[in-house]
Amino acid sequence: MKRHLTAAICLILCFLTVAASLSAQSAGSISASPQEAFDKPNLLTAKELYRLARETMASGQLDAARLYALRLYFDGNRSQNLLNLLGVIELQAGRPLLAAEWLRKASALSLVNKVAQRYLSRLPARPRPIPVDQTKLADHFGEISEALPKLLERLANPKLHFDSVMKAIERGQIYLALALSEEYEKKYPGPEGSSLTALCAWYLGRNRDALNLVEQGLTKAPHNPILLFVKAMINDPHPGTSAGNYFRALYDVDQWNKALSLVDQFSKANPNSPDAYITQARILLELHKIKEAGQALQEAGVRDPGNPEIELLWVGYLLQREESDKASKRLARAFRRGYNMPSVSLAAGLFALQGGRANELNVILNDAAASRPFTDPEAYPTYISLLLLSDRMPEARNALDEWRARSSERSMICYLESYYCFKTGDNIKALEWLRKGFQQNPNRLDMLKFLAGFPALGDDLALFAEINNRLASAAVPGFTAMPVPEVTNTPSPLPQSNPMAVQPVGVQAASGGSMSVSGDGMFQITLGPGLDPSGRTMIASELAKMYERIASRIGTLSVPIFVNFLSAEGLGPTIALYEPQNTALTVTSAYYDSEMIRNIILANFDALSDEELGTLIEEYPGHLLAGELTRLIIQILIPEAKTNKDKTAWMQIGLAEILAGSSTAQRYRMLVAQKSLESKVAKLASANMVNSIFAEGYTSPAVFETATAQAYLMTAFLVKKSGNLEKGCRDMMKLIELVSKGSEFGKALNEVFKISEADFEKSWTDAAYWALKQGAPYEW
Repeated sequence: MKRHLTAAICLILCFLTVAASLSAQSAGSISASPQEAFDKPNLLTAKELYRLARETMASGQLDAARLYALRLYFDGNRSQNLLNLLGVIELQAGRPLLAAEWLRKASALSLVNKVAQRYLSRLPARPRPIPVDQTKLADHFGEISEALPKLLERLANPKLHFDSVMKAIERGQIYLALALSEEYEKKYPGPEGSSLTALCAWYLGRNRDALNLVEQGLTKAPHNPILLFVKAMINDPHPGTSAGNYFRALYDVDQWNKALSLVDQFSKANPNSPDAYITQARILLELHKIKEAGQALQEAGVRDPGNPEIELLWVGYLLQREESDKASKRLARAFRRGYNMPSVSLAAGLFALQGGRANELNVILNDAAASRPFTDPEAYPTYISLLLLSDRMPEARNALDEWRARSSERSMICYLESYYCFKTGDNIKALEWLRKGFQQNPNRLDMLKFLAGFPALGDDLALFAEINNRLASAAVPGFTAMPVPEVTNTPSPLPQSNPMAVQPVGVQAASGGSMSVSGDGMFQITLGPGLDPSGRTMIASELAKMYERIASRIGTLSVPIFVNFLSAEGLGPTIALYEPQNTALTVTSAYYDSEMIRNIILANFDALSDEELGTLIEEYPGHLLAGELTRLIIQILIPEAKTNKDKTAWMQIGLAEILAGSSTAQRYRMLVAQKSLESKVAKLASANMVNSIFAEGYTSPAVFETATAQAYLMTAFLVKKSGNLEKGCRDMMKLIELVSKGSEFGKALNEVFKISEADFEKSWTDAAYWALKQGAPYEW
């Protein structure tokens, strides 16, 4: 009996060993440890990293999950799903303070992020330091020193001590947290203590100190979670997640009209958030609409009393009303609550400059330098302005370079570059920067009024007239309308900003036309009437990234791509469209209208989870645009593909779907197709019929989506047969070329993919039924 039992146990163990081995193979044979994956940026693909992060989190391996996810983050990925995932990892790790920061970053990417909103409603608000009168700071430190010994007696072990630092930060007792973290370092030497001190330094706005601690700590503990968190928070060049919230991001990248249009919608849906009203007030102050700005500030203050950012805007409001005494008192209130924000102390520098107190100004500027790089969005423009006004030109140059390297291109950078060039005597460059800033945002009235005072502006009479007329239209005293002379000069290219951030590829011409040229002249973008130029900047950046990815697989172009960026008004649900008749792309303002995109999606399929819907809303416009761009590239590389598109339409559409790149959008298309097939609204058709659907332009969304899904599945089957994505794409281009030039499809298919037409029809159909039923795109 014992012999039989022993044999049975051995057999079971053998079976389990084999099963585990097969499971590992099916997971993709990824043998990299989390540490290896984090330390070697190109070891795993983004898709593999994200999958591993989710799987390890689900199995409770939170340190591993964090490293996989952070590798994606440091590689520049800023999807809502990733940031939500990082938040949930920290929440499961018992660090709600860090979780909330990640989820706030996720919420900054769009108006809709139900996952983040659901968690944030139960998490602590962003810590705001308890009010401290800076003239009595020594007394405050004395009180902390008195209370510290008794408090330390109760912190009997490292975990209690660690948690007490985190709780003190949550409560806004940042100086107490700093004192406790320094004591932790003494009692428990090692990277954990310095990581807590770095975290405190970041919350106090002392970013340089924080980064120094991070760099030192990571040499000893390269995977310490707090050190990596602080590094991630400070070194974030993304215009959305680095701004703090969605509305501030719109303000920074000059999408003011969009920000203003969303204020009421957002504020009704988020009755406790002041974000929309703060940005509304900031824009209205820039436009010199003082009364309306005051109303917005009142609304913001009701939602978030004591917010130092609101107090600082009241200072600007009072200064515009020429009530400098009241503004000074308001600044003191802002300082009590926002002493961790460099922009608050720098605002005091403006008062010192105005009052001729040079020593005080120098102290403020030198202290602010210790906080660089700034993560306070208002700090860089104020700091650089003060340096320029104080004739500290080398420091201004250094700060401008630092800001441009950390951020997307924006009008304020251009205006300050113009001011710097005027002051250093480079009037040609100054005028070029001024024109660029004016084209990106002609509504920064105070900057325009200031820069219009430089005599060198007379060297560009057209620009002078345009700026003059903008100020006159805003009723700025001293400016009256004048005719604009014809433009005869062509500006030379200006340097680009951080390549990781959103880059402008085009700028609007003075006449209202387009002369947008990227570094390689690839995209010529025409801006439609009534649209904010910053929207075109964002489109240009996204097109550049898409082109690089697509062209690397199917071939590069030697001619420019023409793009029309138009208002969606009157164009229905059009988001992106390739127009073969003039070999151009059309993109509408619906591209950035999340509500419109939501409605388009839900009209076709309404059974998605909140998380899937949020991701789809984020990725769907880019997927459509990348697909249309792919078709344009195909037809330029293979001119016969345009003239004979009725023979190869499904191949072109299918390849475009693959290279568009969003598996979420591909899954959505297949779910729509499956729903249409089940309800018999549409059906799978022959290749010729699918070509006819695309050639004749069916109006039924169900038929079009089903045909597109079928084209994708047919093409994906062939690409998969080639062995890998790169070879498969090249083979599909060869097939398109042969058939477009007159070869019989069956013969060309056999030549390129070594499969008969009959086998192809049966094989792709068998694979398609499973993919459609599961809503599962091909994996490469």
